[in-house]
Amino acid sequence: MKELDDDELQELLNNGLVPDNKTLSEEDKNDLLAYQNLFTALGTEPKEGLPMSFAANVRRKLQEQINRKNDLRFNLLALGIFASGLALAYGLLSVMSPESGDMFLNAIISFKWVLLTLVAGFVGYLFIDQRLVNRSY
Repeated sequence: MKELDDDELQELLNNGLVPDNKTLSEEDKNDLLAYQNLFTALGTEPKEGLPMSFAANVRRKLQEQINRKNDLRFNLLALGIFASGLALAYGLLSVMSPESGDMFLNAIISFKWVLLTLVAGFVGYLFIDQRLVNRSY
């Protein structure tokens, strides 16, 4: 007996006609059983899918990325404003009186560790504050 091809097996399943044991060879019976199992499995819904909160989770992750970028920009802007404020103060004092500008620069240089500690503390505070705040979206 000739071997059944895919189209013939599909036709047998669609018609619901399963010939008796005498007309099919053992290999054809196994093929027909495999096709039946395959189409039964394809007809069922997947057991696991996306969680119900998938869209909210994606939105939250994207919002967190946007917030991190904004926070980094804010931190860099705060440091830039501090540095430009010191430079502006030195420039204005130098224009008014060169001795005052030199005194200001000497004071900045002598207290550089205090200023660096204040800047590092400010940046650290901003970093910790941004990490600990629970944002609700």
